[in-house]
Amino acid sequence: MKCSPNSNFWSALAVLTAGILLSVPAWAQEVTQSVTLNPGWNSIWLEVEPTGADGYQKAPEVVFNNAAIEMIATPKPLSSTAEFFAEDPGTIGTFNQDGWQQWNKTDAPGTSDLTLVFGNRPYLIKVAQGTVPFSIPITGKVRFFRPTWTPDRYNLIGFGLQGTRTFNDFFGPSGTKHAVSKIFRLKTNGDWQLVNGSDTMVSNQAYWVFCNGASNYMGPVAVDFDFSSSGRLDFGGPSDALEVGPSVPPVELDLKEIVFTNLGTTSAVPELDLVAVTPGLGSLALFVVNPSSTGFGYVRGNQVDTSVAAGSSALGETVASQTTRTLSLGAQRNWTTGGVGRLNLYRVKTSATGASFYLPVTATLNNSEYTASTTPLSPASERTGLWIGEVIVDSATSIVENGAPVKPAAVKAPARIIIHYNGTTARLLSQVTLMQTKTADADVAPTPVLVVDPARIPFFEGIKERNGKRVGVRMESVAYDMPRKMDATSQAAILSDPAYPGLTAAGLPAFLVSRTVRPPSLKEVYALSVDLAGTLGASGTLSTISGSLHLDPFHRSNPFRHPYHHDHSFGPFIYRDLKIDFDSNQPLGDVLRGTYTETIKGLINSNLTLTGRVELRRVSTVATLEGTP
Repeated sequence: MKCSPNSNFWSALAVLTAGILLSVPAWAQEVTQSVTLNPGWNSIWLEVEPTGADGYQKAPEVVFNNAAIEMIATPKPLSSTAEFFAEDPGTIGTFNQDGWQQWNKTDAPGTSDLTLVFGNRPYLIKVAQGTVPFSIPITGKVRFFRPTWTPDRYNLIGFGLQGTRTFNDFFGPSGTKHAVSKIFRLKTNGDWQLVNGSDTMVSNQAYWVFCNGASNYMGPVAVDFDFSSSGRLDFGGPSDALEVGPSVPPVELDLKEIVFTNLGTTSAVPELDLVAVTPGLGSLALFVVNPSSTGFGYVRGNQVDTSVAAGSSALGETVASQTTRTLSLGAQRNWTTGGVGRLNLYRVKTSATGASFYLPVTATLNNSEYTASTTPLSPASERTGLWIGEVIVDSATSIVENGAPVKPAAVKAPARIIIHYNGTTARLLSQVTLMQTKTADADVAPTPVLVVDPARIPFFEGIKERNGKRVGVRMESVAYDMPRKMDATSQAAILSDPAYPGLTAAGLPAFLVSRTVRPPSLKEVYALSVDLAGTLGASGTLSTISGSLHLDPFHRSNPFRHPYHHDHSFGPFIYRDLKIDFDSNQPLGDVLRGTYTETIKGLINSNLTLTGRVELRRVSTVATLEGTP
C-alpha cells in the first residue's frame, strides 16, 4: 500500500478544485509513439494515451493490432506498478496474478479483464515465436508526468529518453534509493535479467527498479512547477502580465516559473522542443524571461522554439551539479484572432543524461477573464478589494510515523482560495460573482459590484456577453466551503421542534454530534463568508477565528457522508484553522505571496497540519460585498 502524508480530505478537495481551474483537458495534444516488438516477451513503457473519437481509451486489441501478439499484461491501477517479490523478479510465471490485468488472444470476446489501454503505464507483451521484429505506431494524448514510486518494492517503470546514457548515468545520482544492483530488464524468453551499470538504457522500455524507502526520483535532473499534478503548465486565470523589455514598447508577458534541480555530477542545460500546436488556432508565443540586473523588473530572452520542425531551444539556464535553478517563462496573451485559447505541446529535455517529459502549455486570452488591464489596479500599499489565489500544500502530518511529524507530501495539492478585504476586515469566501449596476443610459457608466448572496443577483447585470445576454463572472472554491448557520434565527425550526425539547443554539453542535441520522428540521442554510483576523499585506498575518470554519456531521461537504449508504449518513465534527503569513517583501502590485498553515481537527484522531505556499492576485478593487454586513 502506498502511504502519503496527504490527507484524503485535502486530496479530495484538491482534485475537485483542479477540475474547476482547468479549462482545457490535461490530456490534450496527440503524438505518436513507435513501439518495437520482438518475438517472445517485451516490456514497454507507454507514454501516450490512445483515445477514440468518443474521447474514451481504446481497447488493447485495437491499440496493439498485430496478429502476432498473443498476450498483454499490466499491473492493476490500484496495485500501482509494484510487484510483491522479495529479492528478484524471477520469471514471468512468478507474477502476482491477482495484481495484474491481462488480455489473451484466445480469450472469448468480453472476458478479458484488461479492457482499456492507459498512458504512462507499463505493459508486458508476448509476441509469437518466429515473428520478424516489427514496430507499431501508437497515437495518443500526452500530459506532463512525474513518476510515482511504491516504497520498498520493485516498480515496473520506464522513461522517455533522448540521446544515450547508461544505467549508472541515470540512476547513480539517486544514491541508495534506486541501486543499479537492483534493476532488472526483461529477456525475450520471459526471464528477468539483472542489468549492468554500463548497459545503455532504452527509451520507453519498462524495467523493474527497486525503490528503497520513499522516493520522487525522476532522473538526474528533476523538474517541477505549480500545479504540475494537473499535467500541464497553464497561463490561464486573471491577467497578471508584466511589461518586459528591452523592446520599445515593452512586451506584456504573463510569467510562470519552472524549477530544475540537478542531482547529478555534471552541469545540466535544459531544453524545450515544440512538438505540436493546436490546429487552426495559431501558436502560443513563449519567451525566456530573466530578472533585470539593473533593478526591479525583467528582461526578455529568446523566444522558445517557434517551429515544430526547428529542433530544441536552450532555455538559457545552466544548472550546476547539486543546485536548483528557477526559470521564468513568459506567455504573450494578447492575440487578436483564433479564439480565446492556445495550446502548445513541448518536450522538456532535462539534461544529456536525464529524462525527457511531455509538457502541454496552455494559455487564455488576457481579457477572457476578470479584466483586460495588465497594470496594477492601485498602489501596492492599497489592499482593498477581491483577491483570488492558489494554495499549494506541499507538506502534511504523517499518519503512519510515530510522533506524526510534518513531512513533504508525495504530491503537491493545489486549491483555490478567495479573500475579500474592505480596508478593515478580511473575509474568506467560497464563491463570489463579478457584476455591475444597471444603467439606462450609456453615458452613465455602471459601477462594478461583488455579489456573494445569490438572492441579490437579479438586482444587477452581468459584465460579459454570452448568447445575447449579459452574465456575471462567478468564481468558486470547493476547498473552503462555508459552515452551516447555527444561530437561533437560522435554525428556528429545529430549536422549536417538539421532538427535541430544551434544545438551544449553543447546544446545537453537541446535539448534532450525538445524532446518527440527520434531523429532518435541520436547515440547510450556510454562511456567505467567514471573518479573518489580522492584516492583509506585507509582513501581515491572516487567520481564521478558532472554531469559525467547520463542517458539522451533516454538512453538505463532510467527506465522511455518503448519500446512498445508510452506514455513512453522518461524519465527525471537523474544525479547520488556517493562517497565512505574508512575506515581508512584496515587490509586485496586486500580488501577495506568503506561507500557508492549516490545522484540521476531527479528521483523524490527532490534529492534521498542512503547510505550503500561497499566492493571491487582486482582481477587483470593490470595497464592499453585496449580501454581507
